[in-house]
Amino acid sequence: MKQIKVVNTPYIRKSILRTGLNGVLEKVAGLFFRSVEFDGESLETLKENLGAGKNVFISYQSSHAPLMILVHLLRKNGFTVPDLALDFTPGFIQRIAGLFDGISQFIGRFTGKAKVETIDDFDYLLDLLRDDGSMVLSLLSRRQFIKTYIDVKSDTLQYLVEAQKAIDEPILLFPQIFFWNQNPERTRGLITSRATGNRGFFSGLFTVLKSTTPAFVRIARPLNLREEMAHLEADDPKQIARMIRNRLLEVYNHEKRAVLGPLIKSQQEMMEKVLYHKNILDEIRDLVEVERKSERKLRKKAYAYFREIAADFSIINIKWFNKAVQYMFTRIFDGINYRIEDLKMVREAAQRAPLILVPSHKSHMDYLIISSIFYENKIVPPHIVAGSNLTFFPMGQIFRRSGAFFMRRSFKGLYLYPTIFKQYVKTLINEGYSVEFFIEGGRTRTGKLASPKMGILKYLIDAIDEGYNRDMIFIPITISYDRILEESSYHMELKGKEKEAESTSAFVKSRKLLKRKYGKVYLSFNKPIAFRDYRDGLPEGEDLTVSLGYHILQKINDIVMVTPFSMTSAAMLQSSSQGFTREMLKRRIAALHDYLAFHGVRMSDQLTEASNFDEIIDYVLESYMQDNIVTEPVAGSDRETLEGLYVLNENERSRINFYKNTVVHFFLPAAYLSLSLLTSPGESAEETALATAFEDLRELFEGEFIYAEEMYDTGTTMGADLGYLESKGLISREGGRVAVAPGNREVVVLFAKAIQDFLESYLVVCETATQVKKKLGRREFLYEVRKNGIRLYHLGEVKLTESLSMPNYENAMAWLEKEGCMETIQSGKKQVDVRILDEAGARRMKKRIEEYLLPLQKA
Repeated sequence: MKQIKVVNTPYIRKSILRTGLNGVLEKVAGLFFRSVEFDGESLETLKENLGAGKNVFISYQSSHAPLMILVHLLRKNGFTVPDLALDFTPGFIQRIAGLFDGISQFIGRFTGKAKVETIDDFDYLLDLLRDDGSMVLSLLSRRQFIKTYIDVKSDTLQYLVEAQKAIDEPILLFPQIFFWNQNPERTRGLITSRATGNRGFFSGLFTVLKSTTPAFVRIARPLNLREEMAHLEADDPKQIARMIRNRLLEVYNHEKRAVLGPLIKSQQEMMEKVLYHKNILDEIRDLVEVERKSERKLRKKAYAYFREIAADFSIINIKWFNKAVQYMFTRIFDGINYRIEDLKMVREAAQRAPLILVPSHKSHMDYLIISSIFYENKIVPPHIVAGSNLTFFPMGQIFRRSGAFFMRRSFKGLYLYPTIFKQYVKTLINEGYSVEFFIEGGRTRTGKLASPKMGILKYLIDAIDEGYNRDMIFIPITISYDRILEESSYHMELKGKEKEAESTSAFVKSRKLLKRKYGKVYLSFNKPIAFRDYRDGLPEGEDLTVSLGYHILQKINDIVMVTPFSMTSAAMLQSSSQGFTREMLKRRIAALHDYLAFHGVRMSDQLTEASNFDEIIDYVLESYMQDNIVTEPVAGSDRETLEGLYVLNENERSRINFYKNTVVHFFLPAAYLSLSLLTSPGESAEETALATAFEDLRELFEGEFIYAEEMYDTGTTMGADLGYLESKGLISREGGRVAVAPGNREVVVLFAKAIQDFLESYLVVCETATQVKKKLGRREFLYEVRKNGIRLYHLGEVKLTESLSMPNYENAMAWLEKEGCMETIQSGKKQVDVRILDEAGARRMKKRIEEYLLPLQKA
């Protein structure tokens, strides 16, 4: 006699997934929806968490098509398929199968050919969980809502709550959302297809086929039901079930926000919201009354300014632009490396408040990479603050449709424009859009971070302070490159050549860059900074904008990835000789690598896994020799190369100094300590004297480098590095006195030389300041500095060509101005003059620099 287990209602019987008929429907769904996949992050979530408890998938669709697609994807990726699908609306074929199943059971019971054991719904579910079975539950089923709410019948979530009380292992609730497309929801549109709507087979197929963005299934981080229940101040299963339902609905809305972003408003709607705002209308009224300007002309100007500034976000444009960008990336890069855990962190932050992405800015590739990685990983790309120089045809319109909004480099002499730009930024925050801006202003030409520009940051802070949103979350981002596309142009700009303006012709010429490879790209994200938390924890009296700006830059610096090129370039440049052998280079790389490892600095996989550095050296040398940066010297008339010997081209040093400078901040503690020792009599000094010299160097370069917070704790920083140097036998310590170990002086010099080029740049400016006897325009003064630098280089007083750097000169001028030796005066709309205030003070500053330079130039 056949044994049949029957539940009191057909509810569960019709929900059993493991039947032959469901297998047919699953194959049909897999065929017609074969383009649908899990996103990469979801696969990682499933791999990490399935098996850590009893598995229950919580779906936010209730029709049969998305259910079969989910089952197909789970089976396709090697995961266990659920036994039950509860609260789903069965398809027509499924209903017929259920009817025949019911008739078969009735006949078996009536004829006595089957022995029937009756079990209720809850016991069936409990037995299933205890036997390690899994299920999928629809949370937004209208049919089930009517049954539980109007008919006042048991809720499946309530069953799960009661089951959790009865079993020891946690029940893991995996939120699962079917995105039919990646299109942000809009306030207007002739045909709109809700990305997460509940669709049947034909409706879903039509939506997937006509959508320009891909459909995918997302699995969010599971909720541990046992832990959730422990945190709730309730004991009644019905009340707990309601609370868990609300929690799951929050997850649904947060995931939608992270993937689709907020409701997208048309450019026309944004224009009306901005230009009709009281702030804009008040300024127009004031200009009419005070400046006696025409209101019509002012409104016309306001309209023109808005059109100049505003983005016109289009996910369709982003999709096709991303395809072009991806093609370009595969041509010029060997891969873009990032951690999926970082994107999980970003996604979770996006669920709490608008994201403010703050990347380092080394290349025009920066914003393309971030938007592309976000789109590829199903996170809505940000609105990006871009310079108005990028509005050239045809790229300006493409950038605008990809989320860029444009800002002039200077607001000086403009009325109305600053107010409109500021109001536009506030409106973006009010609407909940993610915003990306470069806090350094422009791209760094030196490789290291530039000082923060506070304008955009102040606008964002004002937006929160004025109630446009309750909070915002800053995401510090670092993008590190093996080599950058702009390498040659930066090289020329450092020498004083004017930056070439972006234009259509320049864009066309740039196609030649696609003909070579530039190595790998490394994308790193630091922990999110919630603005309200940062503001509330700020000591009283500190300037919020300045403090936050430098804090963000510190967090960007913390996560810089050390690449094979940055490490090897530092080893080449921080040398006392122009030539080097492979073994010499290997020793220097090993010393630098060991120091960075001691401090836990992030390094690329190639560096982390390196055993002897030969592969790293081959990789970098091949690239640099291809560009004639490094050569093999020749001897004799037959031009035979001297095997094993390499020479760094003096004229190309500043070209690779960019890569050394991307990581120079990591070496500053060792550089300051080493240089303090080398300048001491007999290369030996009391620790107190070293601390004084350390602080002097730190103060000297305070405007040059973005220091980590620990750098201002002299005792702790020195203690750690002195301990390290002693452990490596580079120094000796006895009775509070420190001395360079004679046998390892080469490594001490290696560390100290990290800042030699900066010292030489400052020397050039100090020398020039002692010679200029009259007021000069800033441009003319810099021209004199540049000439003086070339003169000092050829006279041998400046040793390194990378010292002849315009950005370094400008930072040195700012330092002299801070020291009261000179001043800059605004003498016109665009004219800035320089006047020497204390020539004797400039001489003292020069002598101070010379004392530090002497042992480095003799080494």
